[in-house]
Amino acid sequence: MPEITASVKFDNIAREWRCKWSEDASKASLDAAQAVLADLLPELSSVEGVATIQRIVCGGCHDFKVITKLPATAFGEWEKADFAPEKDFLAKLGGIKGVSAVETQTYTLEEVKLNKKDAKKAMENKEAEAEKAK
Repeated sequence: MPEITASVKFDNIAREWRCKWSEDASKASLDAAQAVLADLLPELSSVEGVATIQRIVCGGCHDFKVITKLPATAFGEWEKADFAPEKDFLAKLGGIKGVSAVETQTYTLEEVKLNKKDAKKAMENKEAEAEKAK
């Protein structure tokens, strides 16, 4: 398992494509960004190793984000392919009136939620430690 530090390990890497959209013309830029995603989604979904693809839209700050997560073992091959269809996606986003701040970012992305049994055990241990400290 790759690690950033001894306590920060990861199995997955994500690539984020993002932009800002405007409220102009009844949020036409948001509709257009969604149409670009819908058009390229089959190609993106076909990338070898893709685990998840998520779309995030924030109505308050006008973010439109697409996050594609792959196992770290598969990410390098996608990177060698220039994250296809990234260039096409970003070019189409950049051509939409009302879209700005078209950017990308790569980061690790891990599920960290405990299952109920492990969460209960951790809470019990915390409570026991608190009692000892009194």
